[in-house]
Amino acid sequence: MSLHWTGQPFVDAGLAALLAASGASQLSDVTATHLDIAVRELERILLSDQALGIGLEKSFAKSTLSQVFPNSELVNPSNWSKGPEGVRAKYRTALKEDLARAKEALHAERGDRLCGICGELRPSAGFVMLRRDRFPLLSGAVNFYPGFVYGVALCGLCALALRFSVASLLRVGERGRLWFLHCPSDIVAARIAQEYGWGHFRRLIAANQPLDFYGDWRTSGNSGAILCLLCQLLWKFSSQLRTIYQHGIPTVAYVFSNDNRGGYVEGIPVPTSILDFLQSLYLESVDAFDQFERELLRVDTGRDKREEAQRARFVAHIADRIVRAEPIVGASLVEQRLLGGWIAHRIYLQEVNGMNEAVLALLERTGIALAQHERGKKLIGRLERAPARDVRAVLLDLVREGVLSGRELAALLPPNEPTSAQIVRDVLLAVVYEYQRCNEVGESFPRLVGGWAIPEPDEVVRRLERIAADLIRTLPNRRQWIADLMTARKTAQIRATYLRALRSGAMSLVDFLFLVPLGDVTQAWVLRDYLLAFLFELGREAVPTDIELVEGEEGATDEVSVLAE
Repeated sequence: MSLHWTGQPFVDAGLAALLAASGASQLSDVTATHLDIAVRELERILLSDQALGIGLEKSFAKSTLSQVFPNSELVNPSNWSKGPEGVRAKYRTALKEDLARAKEALHAERGDRLCGICGELRPSAGFVMLRRDRFPLLSGAVNFYPGFVYGVALCGLCALALRFSVASLLRVGERGRLWFLHCPSDIVAARIAQEYGWGHFRRLIAANQPLDFYGDWRTSGNSGAILCLLCQLLWKFSSQLRTIYQHGIPTVAYVFSNDNRGGYVEGIPVPTSILDFLQSLYLESVDAFDQFERELLRVDTGRDKREEAQRARFVAHIADRIVRAEPIVGASLVEQRLLGGWIAHRIYLQEVNGMNEAVLALLERTGIALAQHERGKKLIGRLERAPARDVRAVLLDLVREGVLSGRELAALLPPNEPTSAQIVRDVLLAVVYEYQRCNEVGESFPRLVGGWAIPEPDEVVRRLERIAADLIRTLPNRRQWIADLMTARKTAQIRATYLRALRSGAMSLVDFLFLVPLGDVTQAWVLRDYLLAFLFELGREAVPTDIELVEGEEGATDEVSVLAE
């Protein structure tokens, strides 16, 4: 009966480490011989002087390992009464018994008892009862059994696998919590255990240093450690892991503690879109991948302590947003510079935030045009200072300047999607800053390759375009009428301006009621802005150039982009 992933995080972590130590290529290929090989390696590592702290200042077995397996054979003080050799003998005996039960379960074609972890029928004689000292986070204390809860019965293979989980565990940082990545993939999980578990332990033993879990991420926070691990896997095993990342295997990082003071666990799902983003960025440009990791996820030592703490907070904030698949471009704008590089942010917007390629290409073109505009400095300054509710007014000025068309404005900020304002502002500034940087260093701006037509406008936008065309064609005094609409400060003034058009026959009653719906002040201001956009575009010669657009008091709303929170 072959081994397979169980879905239980700690058991699967042990299976990954067992597979890495055994030399088998996949779990289903593991034989009794492979179990012998893996057990010998586990015994060699955990019974080494470097693990037990013999002749060293720190004992991995008594300190760090006790956070995973409290009161185990290597931790229990009574086992140390006969010194290191007594501990080694105790551990070897227990490991030998686990190995025998595992082999019995592996050889049996069919058993008479169902294992609640792997779901297989195994021989009942091979089951063993485990408590928190050998199965992390089980309910109940180690030495006491509240409510007569003794533990849980596991088959021999699952019980043996748990012993190996130590080689899949990592630290968030040098003194951070323990964590591991639950990824039911033979290649990914075994590679993590091989490189950061077994390989790390072997390097410490060779240097005669105390054992500890790997935690040299040079980043900040739980999310930072997770992302740095995913990046390092791509750096080291890109050819093997790319296809795995593309398949979107469900991945969850578990941050935990299991010491005697009480258990703690936090599951952090890693969205499939993040894996897609990382492998897409790596394939697009290795240099861009390096820049993204270096500028957004790394905390370099040797800085001033205050600067290092500030950088750590920034990295932790960015990493948390990435793991939650939230927009990061706004948080990456620092002192008129885009950290992480435009290529990475462009791919992130596509893969993670789901931004339409045509809209993204339009934002690139608009940002570059803004950077090149003769009044660019003033317009960029307005955009930098603009809260989400004022972004539409800034873009409306871009329509008046001929940078955008009415339909393009509606594509960037659809009338029925006010929450998109913040991300549009952030992306435009990101393009502007990156374009300016490229000009300064003599590089080409990495534009999105290909041509895309903007999405077809909805019925509301088409109707506004038609109303604007009718007004341009039939209004008797277009310039003054447009100026009055631009400078209206109250909804009543907007309504009065429309009534003049209605009296002159330039606007129908149906269109009047559409533009100023009863009881909806916000919508009246929104529709006014988009109507002005088409008036600016279709009747450019009638647009007054010396009048500033007024955002009336009633038109200012408290809409804040949920994407920016």
